[in-house]
Amino acid sequence: MIEKTLGIVLSQIKFGDTSLIVHIYTQRWGRLGILVPGARTSSKNKKAYLFQPLTILELEVYYKPGRDLQKIKEARNHSPFMNLTGDPVKSSIALFLADVLNHSLKEETPNANLFDFLSYHIQYLDIADQGVPNFHLFFLIRLSRYFGFNPGLPDSEGSWFDIPAGQYTDVRPGHGIALNQQLTSVLARINSLNVADLATLQLNRQQRRDLLDGLITFYHYHLDGLGEIRSYPVLQALFD
Repeated sequence: MIEKTLGIVLSQIKFGDTSLIVHIYTQRWGRLGILVPGARTSSKNKKAYLFQPLTILELEVYYKPGRDLQKIKEARNHSPFMNLTGDPVKSSIALFLADVLNHSLKEETPNANLFDFLSYHIQYLDIADQGVPNFHLFFLIRLSRYFGFNPGLPDSEGSWFDIPAGQYTDVRPGHGIALNQQLTSVLARINSLNVADLATLQLNRQQRRDLLDGLITFYHYHLDGLGEIRSYPVLQALFD
């Protein structure tokens, strides 16, 4: 049966001489693996460009429940990017976020609120002209809400954020795996901001780097099977 849905591209791998296997987070079914025959042919009609990370697609799929790889009938670009692919900072952030999502979105079950969050913020990143260097920090903090381990806000100033416990504390944790008081304050502030207010957040490179280190560690502690985020060093180097 041919079914329609929107989907967000997470990753692609080459399959055979001309095809792709694409992992997509869909509005209707959650994560799907989709076989795209002939996507890498030399013809002018090849569609490999449609399956770049975070592209939002309108999909027609020969959907069969329980099948490991679904078969695609048609794919169209739902929201063509204006700036994301041509801007080196935005494209690096997009690759990193797609990598995180590809490792963290494992469920083949729909989550409409999560899909709407992803779709809205991907499109926002594409058109944003301010606050972009802080976008990935905001995105990771807000995304954690959908996995059930968002840090929330501290009860008082001068707190430390205990990463393994996932909570704020008034004293420095003895294990040392924590955000210091300055970074904890930044974490809490970002968690209280709207995405449009990111331009008001003034961080230096070291703060941005250290907070990202902490957030990746936070995800590893609280999200089983996250694995290695290979694009992470690339993003860190960009902001160095």
